[in-house]
Amino acid sequence: MNILTILLYFFSAAAFIVVDYFVAKEFYMAAAMKGWSEKKYFWLPFFLLFVGYILVAALPDRGGQDMSSINSNDLPDI
Repeated sequence: MNILTILLYFFSAAAFIVVDYFVAKEFYMAAAMKGWSEKKYFWLPFFLLFVGYILVAALPDRGGQDMSSINSNDLPDI
């Protein structure tokens, strides 16, 4: 391996970690809006990637911040 290949691997890994950090931060903010504000909801998506994304996205709403502006009275009768 030459030095350019090693540098390419290094910068690719660094870019992946930076992007993963920002994605995990967004998933943590979504979990906090659902009422799950523990830091583990940042670390799950950060380390587990797609499995962590699914775990955080599947969290039930515990009455955190109001995520929906639709009132149940505004919904049509079926």
